Amino acid sequence: MANQGGKKVNPMHSPAFVKYFKFSLIAIIFLAALLIFLTFNKSDDNKFEDVKFVQYDKYADDMDVVVYETTLGTFKAVLFEDEAPNYVKYYKKLVEKGYYNNTYVFGVVTGNEDENKGDHLYFTGGAKTADGETTDNTNTETINAEISPNMWTFKGALGSFVGTDGMLFWKKNVAGSSVMFFGNSVTSEKKKQEVKNSENVDSSMESVYNELSEKLCDYGGVPEASQQYTIFGQVCDGWEAYNKILSAEVKDIDDDDYQPLDDIKFTRVYLTTWGEIKSNAEGPIDKSVGTEQPQEKTTQSTSEVK
Repeated sequence: MANQGGKKVNPMHSPAFVKYFKFSLIAIIFLAALLIFLTFNKSDDNKFEDVKFVQYDKYADDMDVVVYETTLGTFKAVLFEDEAPNYVKYYKKLVEKGYYNNTYVFGVVTGNEDENKGDHLYFTGGAKTADGETTDNTNTETINAEISPNMWTFKGALGSFVGTDGMLFWKKNVAGSSVMFFGNSVTSEKKKQEVKNSENVDSSMESVYNELSEKLCDYGGVPEASQQYTIFGQVCDGWEAYNKILSAEVKDIDDDDYQPLDDIKFTRVYLTTWGEIKSNAEGPIDKSVGTEQPQEKTTQSTSEVK
């Protein structure tokens, strides 16, 4: 955890992380085909040759599902223990202990640059305080990042990043108790065309790339964050509540203060299984994708709040 003025702050809530994340969004025209998807071509073991987009596969009845009861409604997410075994075991242990009950959504990040203005990018949750500062009750254990070729930052993906371990070129991202819940940056036709550009993709990977880009355009996601963090879950029900959190107003976007204007809490978080909920579940695709109307401004400055 980073320190600011003697206080421990989750890196996902820090202005530095938000600025880094937004910079990557501004650079999408260069990143979409080069930085992100050329990960296909830099792997010595060709791990991307047989990609399975498991977030949209048929789920087994015994797969764990996390239920998030929040102050804005309930949503659910299926966990992929085969893709991130160490992290999912760690996360389930915290859930079973009741760690996430009465924790906060402490950041809601919306694009405010021309390329992503009004896009609901992600929110971060699981903190013991409304502003993301750590307390004596915060679980600060870290788990080495588990980056699977089968897990992508589609809309509704759950991921975790709480900092880095190591020095210089040996730094590695690590996951922890705070979670990123991804939204959608692929909303404009211009962005969709950039994501679909396969000009720089090796021919042996073109079919995988095309399937990935099609899913990003049809189902939404934040491709700029792909293959960087532990992605371990996918929302499978409760899209209305999920979207309410993604679009919540924050304190002061101009000052990179992305704390929700009104507190949003995970009042109760617990485990069930896909078999228990599948008959009434909406599934992993948010049917509102493609119908969103990007907002000119989704936040208020604290000076405007009465």
